[in-house]
Amino acid sequence: MAKKKTKRPNLSQETLERARAELRGDRPEPVAVVEKVSANGGPAVVAAKPKRAAAPNLATRRVPSIEELIKEYNYVLKDLRNLAILAIVLLLAIVIAAVALPRPTG
Repeated sequence: MAKKKTKRPNLSQETLERARAELRGDRPEPVAVVEKVSANGGPAVVAAKPKRAAAPNLATRRVPSIEELIKEYNYVLKDLRNLAILAIVLLLAIVIAAVALPRPTG
């Protein structure tokens, strides 16, 4: 029996979480360290808040009008019409054949 091959990538959980956050648009900018002078005269190290990049709005989508859809998919309507005509012709041929041909007796 052959060994089952997995298609899962061999990535660490941290890498996967970072990729998922980036996909959602939650990827924060790296934290920058800012040095300030404290009130008592000594240097104070303060971490700046990370800036969030504006996530693209994926929910906005333009809905085409009926006229645009008819214009774009006109060939589909023609194919459906031709298919309906063919189905009716074949159904009539079956009915005519059933009536016209003699039934075998046995």
